[in-house]
Amino acid sequence: MWIIVVVLVLLAVVGVWGLSRLRRLTTEVGVFDCAYRAFNPSRTSTDDWTQGLCKYQSDRLEWWRVYSLTWKPNRGWLRDHFDLTGRVPLDLANMPGLYLVQCRYQGVPFELMMSAEAYHGLSSWIESAPPTPRGYDY
Repeated sequence: MWIIVVVLVLLAVVGVWGLSRLRRLTTEVGVFDCAYRAFNPSRTSTDDWTQGLCKYQSDRLEWWRVYSLTWKPNRGWLRDHFDLTGRVPLDLANMPGLYLVQCRYQGVPFELMMSAEAYHGLSSWIESAPPTPRGYDY
């Protein structure tokens, strides 16, 4: 009987931990839905996507898996080394309003899938940079 109680308590703790993590991520400013997959030119399956959330920071983009218990991002890309190499609207693949975004980070290609709005935000984020004191004479 005690074993069942302990297992139920542990499941409840893990559930609360996961829900609080997800709630914290989804209520922060600059977070958007974004699936990730490593680039593979010989891919024959479309099931390699991992659902996640991206968050803009001033100098980097962070990506978390949706179904995870870690509080740290699973991936992170610095703006200086992050390049958008292409985008494909997925309207013909019965996914209207979504883009397959081809990216490269330090020479390593990968793909993101996101809404059109998220893509426009990402491309704006890459092109812009926060003001810095670098290069200014005081």
